[in-house]
Amino acid sequence: MIAYTQDIQSSLPHLYDPFSLMPYEDDLWQVASSRKCFQEDESKVQVDWTDSDSEHRVTRSTFTSLAELQAHKKEASTEPNGLRFISINQGNSWRPLNVTKEMFEEVGKLTSSSHVLHNLSLSFHDRFMATEAAFSSAPTFIWNEQSIEVAYIFKYAFQKSNNDKPDSWTVRQTGVYQKYDTAMNHSTWIFLIPTKDCLFQQRLMEILMSPLQCSQLMSHPLLIHNLLFATFFPTWREYIGSHEATVLTVSNTTVTERIQDPLRVNHHMLTSIRSVESRCLPLQALFRSFDKTLQILHKANNALRDCGSVQHLLWHKMDQLLDNYESHADAYLQAASFLQSRAATTAQLIADTFSFKNSHTAQEQSDYMLDLTSSTVDDSSTVRVITVVTLIYLPSTFMAVCLPLRQTTRFCNTVVSLTQFLASQTLLGMNSFFEMDPETHKLIVSPQFWIFIVCAVPLTAVTVLYWWVRSKRHPKHAKGKVELLA
Repeated sequence: MIAYTQDIQSSLPHLYDPFSLMPYEDDLWQVASSRKCFQEDESKVQVDWTDSDSEHRVTRSTFTSLAELQAHKKEASTEPNGLRFISINQGNSWRPLNVTKEMFEEVGKLTSSSHVLHNLSLSFHDRFMATEAAFSSAPTFIWNEQSIEVAYIFKYAFQKSNNDKPDSWTVRQTGVYQKYDTAMNHSTWIFLIPTKDCLFQQRLMEILMSPLQCSQLMSHPLLIHNLLFATFFPTWREYIGSHEATVLTVSNTTVTERIQDPLRVNHHMLTSIRSVESRCLPLQALFRSFDKTLQILHKANNALRDCGSVQHLLWHKMDQLLDNYESHADAYLQAASFLQSRAATTAQLIADTFSFKNSHTAQEQSDYMLDLTSSTVDDSSTVRVITVVTLIYLPSTFMAVCLPLRQTTRFCNTVVSLTQFLASQTLLGMNSFFEMDPETHKLIVSPQFWIFIVCAVPLTAVTVLYWWVRSKRHPKHAKGKVELLA
């Protein structure tokens, strides 16, 4: 059996352009569909179409459906020395383009654009977090015998409110596609913009309405790029300056901190510095991507000179302009790198301050515990002395109180029989062993006083010895409890 090429049914996608970065068109649409790059609600779609002819007459149209766009096909032919601007916006910078897939595909057909336009749309998708913060979709340059095409994503800083807080700043992006017909001297521009009311669009429309300014803008096919850059690129300086002010404020506060005093820095300040550091991380990639865009525009400028579309003087002016943008981009890159390093250093300084403060607090607590321990030791020594003294005199006192004696003593030639029970007597008041002579007023000691000594001294020795043995064994017992708990 012989199989012919036209009889083979292949499931592979149709080849779009073999010299394209994505040669299969179906792959582009599949990725765009998965990323939700296009609007599904047809009531929200809008395409702004503006044409300017060689006499600077401007025609503006707005299409809200695929049928209206297809009906404009007859009027979509290019005229010599003209301009065409097509704007497609988003609801906001985190929402898909306000155009359906079919309408976007129809725009590509009407303008005869290549795959680079479709590739731009992949950067405008529905998202819920700040993904691709450092990605700008590599700029593309195509030059053939019919046209010159340039496409890139331009990211810029935008201040949402009029305060100087870092939270008021955000990073937005604009997709730019230009196709210059070298034979017709006609430029087609397609802008994918994040909002409906864009300052760049307003300025562009004002220039188109002024024949003098419009003629100046059309003197070089690449001048509209400068209009876009001049509108948004200088805001990077304000963006970096606003974040640097935040870092300096916290840094100056941290440097003047005294560890022994209550800290004025807190976790919120550390978080704000880390936030500035994270915002600076993608800037280096963005400025390098912008530098690549300028290199692409250099190539386009050289191509326009080589094909005779611009004179040498205009080519030289554009070349100088692009070089100046490169210098400014390098300056912003260095400033962003410095700010990132300064934010990291300040964050580390705050963390070190917290660590030193904790160490200082721990040291103060240790000193307090040392003083408390010393005081406890002194109190313990005092109690120890009191205990030893008590152990010495207590047995004697006990014996003095508890020894009942019967003795017969002759005072002043009189025999007196005394029977005394000393249950309530103290050592100095023992009537059994001591008596006062009423005549001589001298103290008389009983001959039986040795009984008190024989009983009190051993009892005192036994009591002190028992306390000493127990005090020696008690620390070991406490240590054993600690080890058991551990």
